[in-house]
Amino acid sequence: MNLYLLLILFGGLISFVMPSYSYADSLRDIYLEALSKDAKLKIAEATYKADQENEIQAHAQLLPQIGVVADYGRHRSDKTAQSISGISPAFKLIQGQVETRTNTTDRNWTVTLSQKIIDVPAWFYFRSNKLLSEQAKAQFSSDQQDLIMRTATAYFSVLRAIENLHTSTARELADKQQRDQSEQKLDVGLVAITDAQEARAIYDASIATRVEDEGNLAIAYEILNAITGSVHTDLWPLSSNFPVSDPEPNDSAAWVQFALKNNSALQAKRFAAAAAQLNAAAKSYENVPKVNATFSYEKDHIEGSQSSQPLSLFSVPPNTDSVAQSATVQVSIPIYSGGYINSVQHQANEQFHTAEAQNVDKVRSTIQEARAQFIAASLDVRQIKARAQFIVSAKSAFEVATEGYKVGTHNIVDLSQLEQSYYAAQRDYANSRYDYVLDTLRLKQQAGILNPQDIYDLNRWLIAPAT
Repeated sequence: MNLYLLLILFGGLISFVMPSYSYADSLRDIYLEALSKDAKLKIAEATYKADQENEIQAHAQLLPQIGVVADYGRHRSDKTAQSISGISPAFKLIQGQVETRTNTTDRNWTVTLSQKIIDVPAWFYFRSNKLLSEQAKAQFSSDQQDLIMRTATAYFSVLRAIENLHTSTARELADKQQRDQSEQKLDVGLVAITDAQEARAIYDASIATRVEDEGNLAIAYEILNAITGSVHTDLWPLSSNFPVSDPEPNDSAAWVQFALKNNSALQAKRFAAAAAQLNAAAKSYENVPKVNATFSYEKDHIEGSQSSQPLSLFSVPPNTDSVAQSATVQVSIPIYSGGYINSVQHQANEQFHTAEAQNVDKVRSTIQEARAQFIAASLDVRQIKARAQFIVSAKSAFEVATEGYKVGTHNIVDLSQLEQSYYAAQRDYANSRYDYVLDTLRLKQQAGILNPQDIYDLNRWLIAPAT
């Protein structure tokens, strides 16, 4: 029993024992599951939400800042000092040691209002962070399209691996029959021993190919399973009636224009470059005067008791109420900061140059990828038609060679070559169909128009496997 059958049986057992495992999944099923389980998309979503806060924080720096500070304290003090403690009968002041004990409660609160009047860098930072927020949106859109592409690629890679395994298994069975026939003919003296040895070698090579294809299928399943974190053991195959047509519009220049306008990854680079330019402008104004206005209102209430031993004629309760208001306008001008301001200005300029160069590089790569994917999708259409015809020709040649081998007009090597050509034609035809599907999706991704509807449209051309 080959690995593919083992995988199916194992998947059926797991599905019976653990309902959380899935089976017979369509492309749509796996994509919808990936939306909620894919770790990379979760990272992208969290990053997007975090980056959205930058604009709010930058805008907050331009708005009035209001703060309230409240204090509550209890204090006790004991003091011993010389003081007038009374008057003698001769009307003389009597001095002596006086011990004073004071207990107070202090309640204080202050309200402060501050507003930036002139702060040029803060304004540029706000504009820069608005663009960074737009960059985050574009990047998240790109990440969502990337999930569509990763899911489709992994899904059709499994179907491709299954087709390859079917082909190599069929060839192995055919090679085994030829080996058996050669050994039978050798036993009765109808063929030379070299023919039998060549048949064995061809059969051994087909076993190696089948084993390799089994391994490739297992790896393809693992890549697909990693997207959702679930086990998928049985997929819906692509219908033989799946339509193949040239890209619409059938013009590479039109697709390039689509890409330059709508490609999400390119838009993210554009916003990043524009934000870096504004950030550099903000840094260049760090050494200009800044004006800040502040208004504060403070109220303080102290109450308590005070006692003296002996009783002092001048002892009074420490109760006070005070209100203070202040309004200030502060002008700050950085004169020398140890070279810090110049350094951050140079750094911001170089960061802008980096972002600008990255944007230019992305423009060029987007143009190149859009043209390349258009060419690839167009070639796939022609290759599918050509390889479908080649299957017919290769099958006919193989059947003729098979009959010739039976009557001795063809040797085992000739038959093996034609057999290999026939099975390779089947494999290449299947691969061309999957190449067409993925190249069409990649073309839409480059143009920035790839969306979940493309997954749903593809799903209509998948066939539910028999139970």
